[in-house]
Amino acid sequence: MKKINIKFIAESAIIAALYAVLTWLFAPISYGSVQFRISEVLVLLVVFNPKYAFALIIGCFVSNITSTLGWDGMLFGTLATTLAIIPMCFIKKMPIAAIFPVISNAIIVSIELGLAFDLWGVAFLYDILTVGLGELVVLYALGIPLMYALAKNKAVVEIMELDVSHVGNYSFITLNNMVGIALGVLGIILFIAYPFYSEIVDEEAVTYSAMAIIKNNPYTCIFAIASLAYGLMIFIKNKWVKLTGMLVSTILIIVVYILTGVNNNECLSYGYYYGYILFILLLIFTAIVLTIKNEKVEEA
Repeated sequence: MKKINIKFIAESAIIAALYAVLTWLFAPISYGSVQFRISEVLVLLVVFNPKYAFALIIGCFVSNITSTLGWDGMLFGTLATTLAIIPMCFIKKMPIAAIFPVISNAIIVSIELGLAFDLWGVAFLYDILTVGLGELVVLYALGIPLMYALAKNKAVVEIMELDVSHVGNYSFITLNNMVGIALGVLGIILFIAYPFYSEIVDEEAVTYSAMAIIKNNPYTCIFAIASLAYGLMIFIKNKWVKLTGMLVSTILIIVVYILTGVNNNECLSYGYYYGYILFILLLIFTAIVLTIKNEKVEEA
């Protein structure tokens, strides 16, 4: 019993910390009325094993400590996660379970923003739409593919004691395919919301994403196009064509990335501009690793 408790505590601490770290890593798109909280993909773990519910609630609470809304963020954000996770623990079909965080966050986070900034009426409905849509994209386009990929890893399933019997044995659901889709979606999310630089406008700090600066630099749309192309490479059967396509996609992202910085000098001194490098390196690393893994599996 003692070993089981220690294992549970260790796993819970890791899950809670991972939720908080992912929230802080993508802080620019984790808070506010327009948000894509990447860490929310972890709440889907309770569908595989309800024992992670408490860890995720704690992780949500800790991650909201840095929220500009202070205690309101910690209270309402944690409440939204708690109310979503409770019914999810009893639902085995992930596409159905994922709707609860969407509804919970859309309503409760919007109430939080309404109370904090006195935003009601049309503004309140707008917050419900944007928060709910952001949660929907993160969970269905990013979270579910990642969870299905996790379900294919026997070692992880065994260690975390995950019940993946309801996932199914679909030929399309492979680690390579799901990770490819997830990274492609993540690239589009970052294109839409992740800030590259900021400036002072009318004594207020305004941040700009790739989408925000697209009017002055139309080629920045290549960020989204290349990310989409990267995800679509999963449909290519030839491993070398697939690898080439993935690498070309990342090269396009790098080229546009550099051009954006050259034409917007503020980028070069803004931390988030350099932070995007991590995403690009992740794309390249994943493309190579998955291709090599495929080659070894075929040879075996």
